[in-house]
This record gives sequence, C-alpha cells and structure tokens, in this order.
Amino acid sequence: MDGEFFKEYSEKHVHFIDLSVPEMLGDLLRRLNRKNRQYYLIDLGCGDGRLLYALYSKGLLKNASRIVGVDISKERIERMRKLCLFAEGLISDVQDLKQIPDNSFDVVISTQVIEHVPDDSRMLKEVYRILKPCGYLYISTVVKKRYGFWVYYEKGKGFKLDPTHVREYKSEEELLELLKRNSFTIEKWRTEPINYPAIDLMLRALIRMGLVRPSPDLYLKHRNLEKLRGLRLRVIGYRTIEVIAQVSK
Repeated sequence: MDGEFFKEYSEKHVHFIDLSVPEMLGDLLRRLNRKNRQYYLIDLGCGDGRLLYALYSKGLLKNASRIVGVDISKERIERMRKLCLFAEGLISDVQDLKQIPDNSFDVVISTQVIEHVPDDSRMLKEVYRILKPCGYLYISTVVKKRYGFWVYYEKGKGFKLDPTHVREYKSEEELLELLKRNSFTIEKWRTEPINYPAIDLMLRALIRMGLVRPSPDLYLKHRNLEKLRGLRLRVIGYRTIEVIAQVSK
C-alpha cells in the first residue's frame, strides 16, 4: 500500500467506538474468567482500540493481568493509548512481532485484520509462536462470494469491502484450512451476513470532505447518533466468519 495513502487512511478512517462485543469472543473470555486465573491477552491489529475498550467496559478483561494492543499505524496506536489507559500499545507488523518472545500470551484476538496482510500464513505462524501451549486464538475476517458488491472498487480486482484489503476469502473452508495448515485446532466457528450502519457511511463521507473531525468516540459523545446505527445496509455477497482455535503444541 502506498505510504502516503496508508497514513491518510489511518488518520481519517477512524474506528468508531461502541460497546458491541462478538458473542463468541465474549463467551470465550467469560469461560476464562470463571477459571479465576490470570491470563495475558493481545489484540493484533487493534486499530483505535474499539474492541479492547468494549471488552474492558463490559468487565470481560477482569482476569487479564496484561493487555496489549498492536497495530502497524502509529496514529492508531496513539489513539488506542488515549482511549485504553489499561493497555500497552505496540507499533508493529503482525507478520513480524519480533518485540514479543515465544509463548508469551494466553489469548490472541485478531478481528478483521488477516485480510489486510500480504502473507496470511506468515501472520498465523507469528500468532502460533507467541501463544502459550493450549492458548486461544479468536479471529474474524470476511468471506466474499463471486457476486459480492460494495462501495469500493479497484480496477482489475473488482469490488472490495475495504480499500486496504489484500484478499477476501472465497469460502469459509479456505480460512479454516489455512488455520489447520498452520497448526491450529478449530474449536468452533460461525458466519453471518454483514449489515453496515448507514450512518457510518455518511459520517465517513463528511470526514473525507473535511466537514467533520475524525474522532473514534464520536458516538460516545453524541448519543443521538448512536441510535441511528440501527439503520443498516445489507452488504451483498459478503459474510463475516469468526473462529475460535487453539494452538496444537
């Protein structure tokens, strides 16, 4: 990705903060909390900290004695640190986590990240390396059918859900087999259609025009806007897939 485009995208394409938590991830953390043991958790590709903030706000990280957010964007890590005072911030490529020793974490979270990296197997090898034996990976990404359609288009590659996607998996099995090839055991997985808040599209257009300041906590500051997020657009031909897997060490 062009460096200037990436910097501008990181600065203006903020991740709007809300308190929604994926059900599968919430169930996993509640299960770990019931064991009443401390664990280390890392969010790879944490962006502006939206998910970490939601998990913390809902009490789902009460037994996490170390919480780390990783992103390749300096701008996003700076915003994450301001929002998530309880977490460490690390600027790093998730394909090369050289700052992190082997067997360091009990839980790795990666939501809507693997589709952005040039080498998805290389990323999963790093996840495997930093996870402790029997550690958990929660990962999500998108699956695109051949007729998938959205507002972003790249000449020669067609429509994309996001302009920074390197790939969009063609089936659920493609991702599951990728995980298995990289020594992960699948515990459970699910898919569901993608429904995008119409108000998000409107706000992003206003931000690009310079009429609204990019701010992750926009919905937290303006609760009336939050109510409008219930109006959603079905993304044609796209589904999200979530997987919980354990390392096979």
